[in-house]
Amino acid sequence: MRSLTSDGQQRLSEIARRHGVSEDAVRSMLTALSNGGGTMAQFSHPEFGGSGQWMRGGMTMVSDLFNNALKATVDNLCNDLSNFLLNPPMGAWQDAEPAANSSWQQQRQGDGSSFGTGFGGNNWWPAELGMPNSSGAQNDLRYAYFQDTRRLAVEIAGALTVYDTADHRISGVSQQQGNGWTLTFTSQYGTVPVSSLRVVDSGLRPAGPAPSPQPSLASAPAAPEFVPEPEPAPAPAPPPTAAPPSPESFAGTVWSFGESGSDAASTLTLAADGGIAGGDARVRYWSAEDGTLTFYDTDGRSSVAFALPASGATAPVLPGHDPARPDRSFTLRPQAQQRDAEAPSGEAALPVTLTVGDWTLEDNGGNRLGVLRLLADGRVEGGRGSEAKWRIKDHGVDFLHGSGRPTSRFDTLQFRAGRWTLIGAPLNNESAALFLKQS
Repeated sequence: MRSLTSDGQQRLSEIARRHGVSEDAVRSMLTALSNGGGTMAQFSHPEFGGSGQWMRGGMTMVSDLFNNALKATVDNLCNDLSNFLLNPPMGAWQDAEPAANSSWQQQRQGDGSSFGTGFGGNNWWPAELGMPNSSGAQNDLRYAYFQDTRRLAVEIAGALTVYDTADHRISGVSQQQGNGWTLTFTSQYGTVPVSSLRVVDSGLRPAGPAPSPQPSLASAPAAPEFVPEPEPAPAPAPPPTAAPPSPESFAGTVWSFGESGSDAASTLTLAADGGIAGGDARVRYWSAEDGTLTFYDTDGRSSVAFALPASGATAPVLPGHDPARPDRSFTLRPQAQQRDAEAPSGEAALPVTLTVGDWTLEDNGGNRLGVLRLLADGRVEGGRGSEAKWRIKDHGVDFLHGSGRPTSRFDTLQFRAGRWTLIGAPLNNESAALFLKQS
C-alpha cells in the first residue's frame, strides 16, 4: 500500500486550490478513486452534493442532477486525481507495509486496466458464463460483464438476471436513486437503461426441488385390471397466436407523440441503438418486448408504456399510459417516413430526422456559430452565408453556400444522452472541427 509524501501532500493542496474545494474533499475523492483503481469513483462528500459516481472517459453523476457546474467540477477534479494516481509525479508516493485485513480488493479487466471494487468469495454468476471482463458492486447491486458472449449478469438483493448486451461495449453499471431506483450502464452509446436490454431466458435459474421418491416395485400394490375406454374425439387445435412485432421493426420509424386530448404533439424517431430523437426529457430511450413498447426518461425510468398489436394487425393509434400516473394517457401515431423530404439530394436518409427541431452549430472551442433549422426543401434558416442550403450525400450531410458551392461536410454521427451530434469540418480547413448538435 502506498502513502503520500510531504511533496505529494503539497501537490494535493495545489489541486484543491485549483478546483476551489477543500483538501478534505480532495482526500475523500482520492480515496474513492484509489478504491476504483484510478478509473472510477463512488464518492460521498458534502462539497460534491452528497453521493455520486464518476468514470474516466464516461459518466459523471451527482445527487443534484441538473447542477452542471458541480458536474464539471467533479469531472475536472477526478481527471486530475486519476492522472495523479495512474501517472504519479516523482516523489509523490512512498511504499508502506500493507494493512492487515484490507477492506477492499481490486479486480482487473481482461485488458489489464483497473475496474471497480471486488467482493471476494465464490463466483455468484452462472458458471457457464465463464470469467467476466469486468465486475463491480454497489450497495445491494453487483454485476459481471462478459464481452465475448455479450452477456451482462446483474444481481440485486439476491435476485439474478442475465441480459443480452447486443453490440454494447459496457464500461460501467450504476444504480441511480430517484423515485425508486434506476439501473443504467455506460457504453459507446452513452448512459443507457439496463431495462432496454433483452432478458436472456437460457435456464440460468436456481434448480427446482428434487423429485419425490417413487415407491419400489416390491412394495407397490397390484395394479387393477386395465379396461380400455373409448377414446374421445380430439379437440380442435386452437388458432395460432400471432406474435407481437419484433424490436427491429421499430428501428428508424417516425411517430407523432402527445398526451390524449391535447392538440400538442412532437415528432419522434426511434433510433436503432435504443435512443429517441426529437423528444423532451420524458422520452429519451425506448425498448419493445413482451408485447409492450416502453419509453424511458433521461434517468432511465419508465415514463410511457404502449400495448402493441399482434404481428400483422393494424393499429393506426397506439394508446399508452404513465406507469407512475395511470390517470395520464398518451397516443402514438405512425407517420410516413420522411426520407424523401429529409434528403433533398435523393440519397438514403440518416437514422435521425434532421427536419425536426433546431440544431446548434459550434466550433471545436465550444463557441456557438448559430442555431439552425433544416427545412425539407433543402434551405437552412438561421445559418450564415456558408450555411444557406443543405443536402444528404454519401451518408453524410453537406452545407452549401447560397451559390450552391459546398462549404462544410458532416460524416460522423454520435448519439449520447438522448441527443444526436454530427461531427464534421469546413471544406477549406479540414483540420478544424465543427459540431452540429440536436437542441
